[in-house]
Amino acid sequence: MKIGLVSAILEDYDFKKMIDTVSEIGYECVEVACWPKAKAERRYAGVSHIDVANLGDTEEILSYCKEKNVEISALAFYPNTMDGNLEKRAANIEHLYKVIDASKKLGINLVTTFIGRDQTKTVEENLELVKEIWIPI
Repeated sequence: MKIGLVSAILEDYDFKKMIDTVSEIGYECVEVACWPKAKAERRYAGVSHIDVANLGDTEEILSYCKEKNVEISALAFYPNTMDGNLEKRAANIEHLYKVIDASKKLGINLVTTFIGRDQTKTVEENLELVKEIWIPI
């Protein structure tokens, strides 16, 4: 088992400083926050240590992690993909797909997220909404 942390707690650090800190603590892995670049609506939302919308070449990220003996265990984005505001919902889902694509490009193949809920609906109504939004491919 490896011990790590979620990088969002290091919100004021850039990617390298965050990886350096994880390494110095002695942790072997990190769940990397990948929020879109925007003003946060709540604490830790908006933290982005990897800009998945402009990922480009992944070699620099992977080689720096290897140099510091820190593995990226997952890419993290915890939005509300069932937000009652359809514009926010669409933006969150669109960004989540970018996080998924980045995870594949980085060879991580794991994304941690929060499916969300529409706060104006009951649990049963939200379960039905999940079926509408997340249709199996």
